[in-house]
Amino acid sequence: MLLRSASPSISLGSSMCHFTFEQVQAFTGGFSEASLLGQGGFGRVYRGVLSNGEDVAVKRLEVGSQQGEREFLTEAEIVSRIHHKHVVTLVGYCVTRLERILVYEYVPNRSLESHLRGGGQPTLAWEAKMRVAVGSAKGLAYLHEDCHPTIIHRDIKAANILLNFNFEAKIADFGVTKFASEFNHGDSSVVGTIGYVAPEYASIGELTPNADTFSFGVVLLELITGRRPVGSPLNSSNDNLAFSNRCHDLRARPQLTQALGDGNFDFLVDPRLQDHYSRSEMARMVACAAACTREFAECRPKMSVVAPVLEGHQSAADLDDGIGAGPSNLDLEYGDGHYGEPTGEYGLYPSGSSSAGPSGQTPLDLEMGRMVAFNNRFGTCQN
Repeated sequence: MLLRSASPSISLGSSMCHFTFEQVQAFTGGFSEASLLGQGGFGRVYRGVLSNGEDVAVKRLEVGSQQGEREFLTEAEIVSRIHHKHVVTLVGYCVTRLERILVYEYVPNRSLESHLRGGGQPTLAWEAKMRVAVGSAKGLAYLHEDCHPTIIHRDIKAANILLNFNFEAKIADFGVTKFASEFNHGDSSVVGTIGYVAPEYASIGELTPNADTFSFGVVLLELITGRRPVGSPLNSSNDNLAFSNRCHDLRARPQLTQALGDGNFDFLVDPRLQDHYSRSEMARMVACAAACTREFAECRPKMSVVAPVLEGHQSAADLDDGIGAGPSNLDLEYGDGHYGEPTGEYGLYPSGSSSAGPSGQTPLDLEMGRMVAFNNRFGTCQN
């Protein structure tokens, strides 16, 4: 089925470049396989070079993709409005009768996921991990608190955090993003990636910026432990989130409160770091991970607090300022260099956004089971 012939109505800033299709073909080498960077649910991503020598990443919607059309409109409208060091920049776009193309700044060091679990990649140094954590936190704080209306990303994960050569993070992939003001409570179209999705969003469709905060906490735990979140999406064509039974496969669960209490992080930390990390910085990251993954959304801190705590500019005690500290709720598995089906659309990884249909149990049943199992095994964690 062909896309509608009329150009979509996109509210873009005056600084956005409108490229002709011929121009895009020229600076991508005719969408050659040699310029291919990755592939996702949206379509394919190519590297291009503009006439002024600027490197760009070109996201080309797969022709006939209705889901991609919706995501194109969402991403074009939202990303054209936002400008921040730690959010990927939209350079321009191309719209024809058949083509939907977004042109982004090129971020040369691919995704965080490709460094955490890419085959043959060296282990990220602790300094790089801290830089990624701080930059991502600042980018999210900008989306949540400096954008009006508030922007909720809905798919924060390692695959959607891009890195430049200095390992400075840029949040990417805004195809399923929502303005907080336009979200209807109880919306059945829950999207995201299993293992990163906040429990209240997965179970009852409650969406607030705190859902992104939970997902960010999962990313912090990946940086700390070198493990991957439990669960993998089922293949389906609808938009509802489904949990696989592997949500109950408990191979490892970080005991964050214990580590913070006794200062011993050795059983948490990715052994590939070989003790090459700052104890004080690790304590801050563990405290932030514990706070961000609290079971109850209202108990999670704002990202504008998380970022300075990670940097050491604020005390970790500020993570509890004005809120009650609820239990953390997260399962992780040990990574082995293989992450099932890789999940990024930038850096030769297919999309991992979940759009799975219902399984034998409802998301609420499964999530409640996880909470009960957690409390039975570890009690109520107060950090």
